[in-house]
Amino acid sequence: MKFLNPIGRALRLGRSRAGRVVLNAGLGRVTHAQVKENASKLVLSVHPNEPAEGKVMVEVKVPEKVQYQPLLICTLEIEGMRGEAEAIIGVLPVDDESLKITVKRALQDDKSYSVGALSFLKHGDYYLAYRWRNGNRDRGRWLEISRSHDGLNYDEAVARFNKDDYDYLSFEQPSFAKNSPETIFLYSADVKGKWNIFLVTAENIEKLQLPGRQVIEWGKDPAVLYDNRYIIIYSNLRNSGHDLTVLETEDFERFEVKVDSLFYGQLHRQGNEWARTHIHAGSLYKSGEYYVLFYDALPRLPSCFGSGWVGIAVSKDLEHWVDLTPEAPLWQGNGVDKTFRYVDLYTDGQKYIFYAEVETTAAGRKDIVAFYDE
Repeated sequence: MKFLNPIGRALRLGRSRAGRVVLNAGLGRVTHAQVKENASKLVLSVHPNEPAEGKVMVEVKVPEKVQYQPLLICTLEIEGMRGEAEAIIGVLPVDDESLKITVKRALQDDKSYSVGALSFLKHGDYYLAYRWRNGNRDRGRWLEISRSHDGLNYDEAVARFNKDDYDYLSFEQPSFAKNSPETIFLYSADVKGKWNIFLVTAENIEKLQLPGRQVIEWGKDPAVLYDNRYIIIYSNLRNSGHDLTVLETEDFERFEVKVDSLFYGQLHRQGNEWARTHIHAGSLYKSGEYYVLFYDALPRLPSCFGSGWVGIAVSKDLEHWVDLTPEAPLWQGNGVDKTFRYVDLYTDGQKYIFYAEVETTAAGRKDIVAFYDE
């Protein structure tokens, strides 16, 4: 029997809430569909050939007693008249009904003002790194790190770096290396019209000092995860739409390219038509066997410079990826451009915090908002 490429879908559901996805595997009439893996213990009900022949409707509920992971994942096996396929469903366990708090607010209520491009790390206390954009004439003014005792109230700035001190034109997204045995911090900066990524190491977060050393040129907005080696996904400015490149390294000296062009090479072939430009890697995590990439991007039209909408892709080997949001973004904000981008998260199994740069006003101001459950 012919095996088709995996299909993916994602949805947002808080604790005890339910939703549904409809899968079309292109198999013709479905003869069999069943749950294959459900380590997250989601409550699932599978309905072959609903709402129409050749489709599978899956009703999903997040249980009251849930063990959180970065993404709650289940898989299905689907058989049809034309072959077999695997479906991957990812559930982000926060939504519009979740508790939320504005963590940082941009300085003016204007679409050119934002605070975000964030990265999170828990090392004893909770730490959040982010950049301030103070209008189009003062983009990426500061790169700041704040500390919190609860992951929600970041009232104490432990470091603020000014772009003028390093002769940079702008800062953009930094990234703490997740699960790293040492303090590894990457950040992106516009150096005389050329975006580069720099590496900084330190004894602990509060002792980080810039500028560090350049490790990637023509790149920005990295996401870094340690999993026996460092995995970096970043916006490669040599690629169309700043498409993402996936790298592995043990020492930040020698890099192995796992994927050169993720969207134009793979995800667009899975039907994604909305993620065409300004492609960013928000954060990278591991949920069970899967690497989980939270990305954001935009269509080419309408033009929404300085914006982005969030999506998710997953992979078991870093080389072959499945887009869980091929039809539409997972989440959009408010205002003129509906910005919801540069996301990161924290979970210890019981508590879940999802951070994002979100457009919060009709005028387009972009703030850091945390959606959470505890």
